[in-house]
Amino acid sequence: MIDIINAKKEFKNYVANYNPEHPRVALKISHILRVAENCRVIAESLNLSEEEIKLAELIGIFHDLGRFEQVRIADTFSDRDSKINHAEQSVKVLFEEGLIRRFIEEETYDNVIRKAVYNHNRAGIEDGLTEKELLFAKIIRDADKLDIFYSMNFEEFEAMCWYKNFDQDEIGELEIEDIRNRRLVNYANIKNNADMITIFYGYIFDLNFEVSLKIVAEHNYLEQFTERIKKNFKSEKIHKQADQILEICNEFINEKIKEIN
Repeated sequence: MIDIINAKKEFKNYVANYNPEHPRVALKISHILRVAENCRVIAESLNLSEEEIKLAELIGIFHDLGRFEQVRIADTFSDRDSKINHAEQSVKVLFEEGLIRRFIEEETYDNVIRKAVYNHNRAGIEDGLTEKELLFAKIIRDADKLDIFYSMNFEEFEAMCWYKNFDQDEIGELEIEDIRNRRLVNYANIKNNADMITIFYGYIFDLNFEVSLKIVAEHNYLEQFTERIKKNFKSEKIHKQADQILEICNEFINEKIKEIN
């Protein structure tokens, strides 16, 4: 049986090894706890069993454990710049270093957990997963993105971004093209914080569940983020590009919800 209370206690014990005053560490601790809650909400909306709901919540606690070493080593959340894939690092911490047994004694769910954590940040979920593995991979991907939408508006703006310079004139055309084509933005093309704006918007195209789309719409996350961009970037062109991206994203949300219903 999964003991969520114990899991949260062990998570607190693990992150005590890092500096909670560091803005990136603090951001990631709060992010993980909110993602775990998002996992629970999504699982409940799918009418899963109580044990499956706890499993989803546990995966939420696990998904970004590798971020803490990434920040300690490189002081960034950029997998590319740090040369640390944080999902793979999370799997390593859990399974190679044996941390998972402090959270749950049984090995029953190990494969589901491993696959969900490993796939949570990929451009797409790998092939060959079982039906159950695929379900929980989708749940954590949605839950993670929901909190990214939240964090875009309520966490320290600079802590979320890869670079320190916000003095750009425009968003790159390659990133704009990804948004027009309603797909996740290619991380390899990101050169600065203006380009990075599109990563956050692009996550909307990868949401799997109706409840996730409705949460984004009901909380006006994208509208609030657009206003925040205008406060942090001086360029009028970036402001106009953000408005255009927002329109594309909202059209997608409305169409997707109608399609599901």
